[in-house]
Amino acid sequence: MSNLLSVEEEWINFKSKFNKSYDSEEEEQKRYQIFQDNYDKVVEHNKKFEAGEESSSLAINQFSDQSQEEFSKKSTGLKATGLRATGLARPAPQ
Repeated sequence: MSNLLSVEEEWINFKSKFNKSYDSEEEEQKRYQIFQDNYDKVVEHNKKFEAGEESSSLAINQFSDQSQEEFSKKSTGLKATGLRATGLARPAPQ
């Protein structure tokens, strides 16, 4: 990711590199907004990395047009149930 490229140029490069296309203009705008938010997070994180405040750098990847929630659902296969763990477990049978 070059500091010289604008977020719009990064978006164009992202879509080309990862062969991204969207079903509608509305979907593309939604994905662009998510990408822009993720791009800003990457830039801010990498500034901290360069200042020695983080131990690793981040980069734009094929998932950069997904929200954190979407990525988590797709990558883990887990579905939220709305139930919360209580920390209680049944004792093992004796």
